[in-house]
Amino acid sequence: MIYLDYAATSPMSEAAMNVYKQVAEQFYGNPSSLHDKGSDAARILESSRSTLAAILNVPASALYFTGSGSEASFLAITSLARANREKGNHIIISDFEHSSVRNTAAWLEENGFEVSRVKPRGDGRLDPAEVKKMIRKETILASIQHVNSETGVIQDLKSLGSEFKDHGVIFHSDCVQSFCKLEIRQAEWNLDAITISAHKVYGPKGTGACWINPMLNMKAVIPGATQERGFRMGTVDVPSVAAFAAASKYLAEGKDHLYDQVKKIRTDCIAALREAMGDQFTIEEHPEFQSPFILGFRLHSMEGQYAMLECNRYNIGISTGSACMVGEQTPPAMMKALGRTDEEARQFIRLSFGIGTTAEEVVKAAGVIADVHRTQLAKLKY
Repeated sequence: MIYLDYAATSPMSEAAMNVYKQVAEQFYGNPSSLHDKGSDAARILESSRSTLAAILNVPASALYFTGSGSEASFLAITSLARANREKGNHIIISDFEHSSVRNTAAWLEENGFEVSRVKPRGDGRLDPAEVKKMIRKETILASIQHVNSETGVIQDLKSLGSEFKDHGVIFHSDCVQSFCKLEIRQAEWNLDAITISAHKVYGPKGTGACWINPMLNMKAVIPGATQERGFRMGTVDVPSVAAFAAASKYLAEGKDHLYDQVKKIRTDCIAALREAMGDQFTIEEHPEFQSPFILGFRLHSMEGQYAMLECNRYNIGISTGSACMVGEQTPPAMMKALGRTDEEARQFIRLSFGIGTTAEEVVKAAGVIADVHRTQLAKLKY
């Protein structure tokens, strides 16, 4: 299959699989156990924690492992919101956050918090001035994703972080789509909490992490939890964590080269689509602040889900947005936030690129998408 859905998940790298196998075979002890097998596993766990923290350039002691990026966002946001409830109950998120953050915000609303949702400008970016207007004395926390998982638009976290710091607002960012691919500058952007995920960086599924500013108060979501210094329940999956660290280190070391490679592939894909389709599609992107790993666009007069299913028939894997929303028949969040109609939003498809993507593959995929679109339009006219 020509796989163009790396934003949904990536295959485990050879480095990650080798480390997973070795740790699972040799360091299978519970890291909380006091015998030698437990101590050996604990050393692997802490070494992995240090590796990931070094990539983020943050203190390792404040990095917590979770069962996924979604769980990491939920635990980070709720633990910080609950711990700072005496200062206020107002939270700000963007209108196009990943479903894990949007669902967390909705849960907090049901539990006495107030949530404001800020919409983007037409280019997909938030206006810091508009965000500033939403901040009030009761605002305690804001969560703004770094890279949108549907369009790849990059948010100005530096300007937003400056505003939040000036007003004493805790700043969390979902960096799942940017970790090991783009620069994340925790200190410069005044980030208080960062969420990352293993399977987006060629690590195993079912493993995530979040870093939380150690100067902040947290209140555990589940009282009495003992794992990860009381942050969550459940024995840490040490082999997966070690594989996460190995995959991240490998990807981070080649980050600049991969960025240039994928940027060219994205450009080649757009050129092939233009040649085959003319103006029969609309790219949803920012002209300057755009991740090259994601290409989202709308196919005029055709539903994206139909295009996705037809592409699958030709052994090409694409998506219609975040995989976490599959089955809900809900238009992509960013499309609705941008003011697209339901019909326009349902025309959206996403291609996302990774280490294994080649120029030949994206050119072939562009041709298939164009043929599928042309065939469908002919049926509609008939």
